[in-house]
Amino acid sequence: MKLAALLLLVCAGCAGATKPDPETAESIVRSQSVPVSLVDAATGESIEAEAFLAVLRTKAVVYVGERHDRPGDHGVQYAILRQLHREEPSLAVGMEMFQVPFQEPLDKWSAGEIDETVLRRDTEYDQRWGFDFSMYRPILEYARNRGIEVVALNAPKELAFAVAKDGVDELPADLASDLPELDLDNDAHRELFDAEFDIAEHAAEDSVDRYYQAQVLWDETMGSRVAETLGRADGPAKMLVFAGRVHVKRGLGIPDRAAKRGAAPYAVVLPVTKQELKAELKLPAQGRSADFFWAVEQ
Repeated sequence: MKLAALLLLVCAGCAGATKPDPETAESIVRSQSVPVSLVDAATGESIEAEAFLAVLRTKAVVYVGERHDRPGDHGVQYAILRQLHREEPSLAVGMEMFQVPFQEPLDKWSAGEIDETVLRRDTEYDQRWGFDFSMYRPILEYARNRGIEVVALNAPKELAFAVAKDGVDELPADLASDLPELDLDNDAHRELFDAEFDIAEHAAEDSVDRYYQAQVLWDETMGSRVAETLGRADGPAKMLVFAGRVHVKRGLGIPDRAAKRGAAPYAVVLPVTKQELKAELKLPAQGRSADFFWAVEQ
């Protein structure tokens, strides 16, 4: 299957829809179907859509990273969601954008019981996440229209902020009881964190450690939620996870932590610009950020 064929697959069923305004973020998400190029990180070579999808079919979890404010990244997520659900109806979508205490309104959304206004209000989306909702609307509407389970992955911001402020050891008992098991000794993950955020130049060492603990909290919480969802007796056969790039890069954040809890095998797909793709391909294969790179326009 050529890349152009993927466009036909992911757009199946779109006939009759009103053509969106090409200038809006939401329309970019809805129209992003075919990559500028699609590259297998292990070989550094282009991969055909059919081979790419064949690999994804073998995975229990597919992680698609994002830059939260880039419509093209969300368009990649939307395209992969449509294709994987078409081939595996027993699919759940995990989203960093929603925090664990707000699962109930997401369940009501997937069941068609509430509208977008209520969803945003009852998940406190605008206060707790705040990025342009229209970029997530196509994903959420697709899930709602097909009864796909949407799973809140993220730790409550109250808990994450408390860890960043005071550290894990100083948490009050009511917050400490909500902590998942934390692996704070993964050197590769710590190196990734330090490189991505460059906090050390701007904060004291103990502050950096607390910020890192908060990062691990996010990753462990989301990883545990992925594993719990797949491990349920009535759980889905496959899960598609949308989270920030740092949470999935090189598998060191959510993917490996979910895998330790049984959510494996997995693949990581990263939307990238053409310039970012060139930079990735200069790295040795084992140092690349994902299993597959989906190149998008700037």
